[in-house]
Amino acid sequence: MFLHVLCLTGILRAFVIMLPFKWIARYLGKQGMNSPAEENVVKLEAAQKIGRAVEIVSRYTPWESKCMVQAITAKVLVRKRGIANTMYFGVRKNKKNGLVAHAWLRVGPAIITGNCSVEEFKVVSLFGDYGCDYIVRKDCSE
Repeated sequence: MFLHVLCLTGILRAFVIMLPFKWIARYLGKQGMNSPAEENVVKLEAAQKIGRAVEIVSRYTPWESKCMVQAITAKVLVRKRGIANTMYFGVRKNKKNGLVAHAWLRVGPAIITGNCSVEEFKVVSLFGDYGCDYIVRKDCSE
């Protein structure tokens, strides 16, 4: 899994740098949709394992793998396993009254990446899915 996560973070970091966000957003899920607040134990444990792997690998990448890259990487991996998830983008003010942005991924009741005081952030956008393949089907309810 280490090599898989390492390669994926590199590819996604390049996408984040080179592509406009509106292009990336098309593959993040349905904007404004929340995934269920509950998930079965097996899927939740798998998602948490993915989240830990992404966070550990991201510490050692030769490129910057901060919260957005981590959240997208984990989203790709949990979606591939058919696990419902929601990616959040939030902002908060720092001590100098500037804005700080943050991204995190939630599966069921657990935040699997980016769990650093997320309650301090005001959610400005979210992208949810039920684990379906958005490249083939854009909306799980269809």
